[in-house]
Amino acid sequence: MAAPVGHGNTASPSCRPSHRWTTLIWALLTLLCQVWGFNLDTTHTLHKLGDQGTFFGFSLALHQHLTPDPQSWILVGAPQAAGQGKLRGSRPGALFRCPITPEEYDCERVDIDGDVKWERESKDNQWLGVTVKSQGIGGKVVTCAHLYELRQRVSKPSETRDPIGRCYVLSEDLTERDDLDGGEWKFCEGRPQGHEQFGFCQQGLSVSFTPDNNFILFGAPGTYNWKGEMRVQLFNQTLLNLGYYDDGPYEVADQKQLNAQLIPLPYHSYLGFSVDSAMGIMSLGELTFVAGAPRANHTGAVLLLKKDNVYRLVPQHIFWGEELASSFGYSVATTDLNRDGWTDLIVGAPNFFDRKAEIGGAVYVYLNPFGHWDDQARPIRLNGTYDSMFGMTVTSIGDLDQDGYGDIAVGAPFDGHGKVFIYRGSDAGIETKPAQVLDGRDFDVRRFGYSISGGLDIDSNHYPDVAVGSLNDSVVLFRSRPVIHVIREVSIDPQYIDLEQNNCKGRDGVCVEVKACFTFTAHPVHYSPHITLVVHFEADTERRKLGLPHRVNFLGRSSLEPEYTQTEEVELHRQLHPVCTTAVFQLHESIRDKLRPISLAITHTIKSQPPRRHSAKKLEKLPPILNVSPSNTLHSEVNFLREGCGTDKICQSNLKLNYQFGTRPLNSDLFTPLPKDEDDVQVFSLSDQRLVVLEISVTNMPSDPLYPDEDGDDAHAAQLLISLPNTLSYAGSRIPPQMRCQANQNGSQVECDLGNPVKRDTKLKFSINLSTANITIVTTELTADLLLTTISEQPDLAPVTAFAKVVIELPLSVSGLARPHQLFFSGTVRGESGMTSLEDIGSPVDFEFVVSNPGQALQTLGSAFLNIMWPYELANEKWLLYPASLKFEGHPDTQCSNAGALNPLTLQSSSPEELHSANHTVRRTRRSHPEEEGQVMTKGSVGRTTPAVAASERRKSLKLDCLLGSARCVLFQCPLHSFSGQAVLKIHARLWNSSFIEEFPAVSALELLVRANITVKSSIKHLVLKDASAQIPVMIYPEPGLADQYWIPWWIIIIAILAGILLLTLLVCILWKFGFFKRSERRRHYETEYYHAHLGVQPSEAEKQASEL
Repeated sequence: MAAPVGHGNTASPSCRPSHRWTTLIWALLTLLCQVWGFNLDTTHTLHKLGDQGTFFGFSLALHQHLTPDPQSWILVGAPQAAGQGKLRGSRPGALFRCPITPEEYDCERVDIDGDVKWERESKDNQWLGVTVKSQGIGGKVVTCAHLYELRQRVSKPSETRDPIGRCYVLSEDLTERDDLDGGEWKFCEGRPQGHEQFGFCQQGLSVSFTPDNNFILFGAPGTYNWKGEMRVQLFNQTLLNLGYYDDGPYEVADQKQLNAQLIPLPYHSYLGFSVDSAMGIMSLGELTFVAGAPRANHTGAVLLLKKDNVYRLVPQHIFWGEELASSFGYSVATTDLNRDGWTDLIVGAPNFFDRKAEIGGAVYVYLNPFGHWDDQARPIRLNGTYDSMFGMTVTSIGDLDQDGYGDIAVGAPFDGHGKVFIYRGSDAGIETKPAQVLDGRDFDVRRFGYSISGGLDIDSNHYPDVAVGSLNDSVVLFRSRPVIHVIREVSIDPQYIDLEQNNCKGRDGVCVEVKACFTFTAHPVHYSPHITLVVHFEADTERRKLGLPHRVNFLGRSSLEPEYTQTEEVELHRQLHPVCTTAVFQLHESIRDKLRPISLAITHTIKSQPPRRHSAKKLEKLPPILNVSPSNTLHSEVNFLREGCGTDKICQSNLKLNYQFGTRPLNSDLFTPLPKDEDDVQVFSLSDQRLVVLEISVTNMPSDPLYPDEDGDDAHAAQLLISLPNTLSYAGSRIPPQMRCQANQNGSQVECDLGNPVKRDTKLKFSINLSTANITIVTTELTADLLLTTISEQPDLAPVTAFAKVVIELPLSVSGLARPHQLFFSGTVRGESGMTSLEDIGSPVDFEFVVSNPGQALQTLGSAFLNIMWPYELANEKWLLYPASLKFEGHPDTQCSNAGALNPLTLQSSSPEELHSANHTVRRTRRSHPEEEGQVMTKGSVGRTTPAVAASERRKSLKLDCLLGSARCVLFQCPLHSFSGQAVLKIHARLWNSSFIEEFPAVSALELLVRANITVKSSIKHLVLKDASAQIPVMIYPEPGLADQYWIPWWIIIIAILAGILLLTLLVCILWKFGFFKRSERRRHYETEYYHAHLGVQPSEAEKQASEL
């Protein structure tokens, strides 16, 4: 955007002022002042002090008289001021006028109410000055004493005192000039006394003038048993000024009838505690009166009233408070907050309380619904802090900043030292955040904010000022500063940054020129102060908010400024006269972030002038202040030329990620993925390896090849962020040349730059080495959080967790062998009771089971056991492999379970070694076979028992295995305590010869399997064993010639078949010869005879009779 050419540049690099650092400090101070306040000046305040204990500042009003010479005053009520003259010795109260000077003790007492008639009145503690109001410039002033007493039967036992109250009206010069002036404004005098009528009237507790100054309003909350009353009385001597004839005065209870029933409130409501009036509340052009009743229905109420006839104020609408004892209606104010021509209503409820929200006081803002109050427009509630009495005073203070919207002030005298909150009007009605907060602590004033007056320009700068009173006998005047509305335009050259084009003047590099032009407007239009704007250029603001390094260097900055800032000054001499300044920045070399624009923040502030000496009796002219809206910071940006981003120049990448864990030997490129379990999850076996490799693949391809322009654009500043748990740490990487990976100090965070940019159709594969040194036995999984990032547009990027199971692989293994591995059976069948020695059983065989543990002892991991599945009998419970002895070499103290299954028949052996082993067995009772010792196997003896194998299978090779059910096993279990190295378990056994002769005489070969395995009992669920099982086969054959005993030659079988066929043929011929196959002829005897029925038509009765005739 091109900016208009200015009339000069006040800051050129060649002639830089030496006081730039001082300028920067003043700019920052000015900015802070603008942040914490608006246009009420808090540094050049005027303080007025009164006598201690007089409540000087209980009420106040800004006033200005025009004759004989214009002069402004602060009128201050002091209701506990001591009396003078005849009133000496009492405290009747007083009204003070304070000139607009820097002096603190120059307030003068206004000479009123100096006389007293003791026989009919009392003025001691009458609280003169409890309220004070001014009609404004050249208008009248009223102040009241609501506890003024009317005395009857003085000095008699029946003497009565009625606090009816009274008010004093003064002319603009605070003297009594006409018939309206004086203290005869006491409408309750002469009326029936007593608290149920007007005896406790307390007129003047609130007082006000109508906006047209034709009426005066009095509140009398003690009338009618404290139901309250409001009186509106004509305040103009000439009917010509009114434009119409108007009677009155007006009261809610009717000035003539004095009928309390006309007041729509219960007793003790305090109607008239606060009063106000305005045009445009109920209808445009009509005057409406507002009266607060803070105790109505124990919540409070506010009435809207209008004149009905010549004597009565008629209620039009009632607003009710929302909380018990909130004092809703304690204070009221009216103003047009949203500039819609309708007057809005503001109501204070200083005793509103919410313990949970810590609210102590509230103000309700009712935006006018175009006069339709019956629609119950919902108010905006402004809340105060706990115990602050927020809302004790609400005041319309005019248009402080001259923006066309009415502003209000809210007092909270018990918020610390006391505070006043300034709220600005707006199109929305009101800005709920205070534009400014005045704190009594800053001015050493307690109970600050008890009274507020505004709306009058005291120092003639065309902006209304505000005076704040307190219960601390002090008043502070705050003057408004003129508001400057700055208009700015910014142009940037070039509009797009091309990193391939060096355009810096007089140097290599890429430069950008920022030109900012300023002008201003103010109220009034002829106000043209000399303004110095401090312009602060700042670049890469958004990037630095993210904690990222900046990418630019301002060439015209001072040595005290950071690279990314530059400060200039602009002199503005009058309104609507633009002046420009320029700042140039250069981009750093080799920047990575080429997609995010260079964000700019251009902030302007008014340069504060150092304090100057001025006359003690003359007010210092206040400097202007910047408007708070719009912001004094203008944000802009410079974009890079985006290549590889499609025709729309919007980079929409499509980064995708895949991973797998694996291992890689040192100094090798061979990557081996980890195996997967049945759930397709990779499994990492924890043994001696110290590294695991995470292989990652990243692609940037179009998601739909048919529409390649939708995504897959260059991914700028693409990164992979890896977050590792405590069990893993970064231990290096293997990456392509264009990539770079770095980790933090403990290796838990890894940041890999994938490329800037990662271009379309790119495929990257790289690996990250992870140390497993911190993995413990309780580690059950490997995880790594992977997050792809890019400054290109890709909203679907989300963290991916790389996952693999962890198992602890114990290096326990078992192997075995049998000696001999081939056995033979033959001979005769001998029963169990016929066995006298081990040699009688059958062929000997020795089994060796070797258990190895090359690692450390198990210890805390768990308890390991060697399990031998010993096939001791056939499926029909005949002996199979008889265990004679067991020995655990290397661990002689190991006791294996089920030792009773060893040599249960306690047979001896002629061999000394075998005899020694047999003597250590435990006898076991067992059934006996029915065969007798020495019995030769016969056909009949075989049929006595169930065969172990069917006859049709007896020429085949068979397998005897407990898992197949062809054998039955007994379990030998040997604990492996603190086991390391090797151990050998030896079992000596005998093949039960008789069982094989009985059951397998015709089988050509048998395979007997003995199984061994290792099990671990542990609370660790992810322990696994490798090579933890073995099976030892033993081949068993019948002795040569034994199977032939049961072999029938094939020719005998053929002859037997032919003989059977011949015999059957002869038998059939004989039977045929004797007629066995012939039957006798008996057909006729057994033939069935059939009879047929013939159905005819039977004649009817008539036919029968005819035939008979």
